[in-house]
Amino acid sequence: MSALLPARRLPALLLCACLLIPVLGRAQGYAEGIGLSYEVLPLKLASGNEDTFRSYVFRASLIVPMAVAADTSHAVLVGLNLETLRFSGNRPGFEVHNVYGITPVLGYRQRLSPRTELTALALPALNSDLREVRGADVTWGGVVRAAYRANARRAYRLTVGYRQQFYGPQYVLLLGLDWRLGQRWRLFGDLPTSFTASYAATPRVNLGFNLIGINTAYRLVSNDQYFQYQQGHYGLFAEAYLSTHWALRATAAYAVTRRLEVYAKDDQWPATLDYIGLGQAPTPLSPRLDKGTTLRLALSYRVSAQ
Repeated sequence: MSALLPARRLPALLLCACLLIPVLGRAQGYAEGIGLSYEVLPLKLASGNEDTFRSYVFRASLIVPMAVAADTSHAVLVGLNLETLRFSGNRPGFEVHNVYGITPVLGYRQRLSPRTELTALALPALNSDLREVRGADVTWGGVVRAAYRANARRAYRLTVGYRQQFYGPQYVLLLGLDWRLGQRWRLFGDLPTSFTASYAATPRVNLGFNLIGINTAYRLVSNDQYFQYQQGHYGLFAEAYLSTHWALRATAAYAVTRRLEVYAKDDQWPATLDYIGLGQAPTPLSPRLDKGTTLRLALSYRVSAQ
């Protein structure tokens, strides 16, 4: 029998929900019920032009269980993810200004056994420059995730799914791991889009390495084109717990893959697997950008996943 969520059970249920969000959250040693981040990308045209410019990326996410069983064996999950990319500076041939992403999340989590859980999520998205919103700006998708906890120190996950994208069909296949190695080291992530190696330098300070892959797109009102944001970067981070649950993380990373480009509406990838393009790449209408650094600051509310 279901009941509305009591306030005293919110942290534990945020944990159950967020551990199973493959797009808004990642497999890890903790759950993030609330996330805020600000990212700066120094950019330069690959043509050799000396002009430099920047992209500023702001993201906010929230996920909560709205109704749960009395024994927490199942729950309805509701969430929202917001994103803004803004460009500034002199950038001849690169006419993108601001683009926005709005992704509601609706899902259902079911515990099948003490060790196994299954979650299904619907992931509609509105991605565009919002200068002329219409039905074609909305894309659809969904994922299913199975999670298995082998023991108190190690858990595995498998996520499969599909999402419409303006650059073509995107297939989701993620292999997740959460592994505590002793008291200080922890490895977690959903490969190939995320991986983190974290070292607890003190009870409140963590240092580490992470990999993050991004592949999304936004419709542009100009000539009905689309803008693809594809990036894979390796970074080093330092984070501090401001309280029991609030953590602040600073990351400096280098993008080994970076595609911020404009394409014609019908020029698409045959398919992509997570953030990796498959087959013949479309031809960009905007100049290519150099690889480079990414600087990120993130604040999150966390619950331990031990």
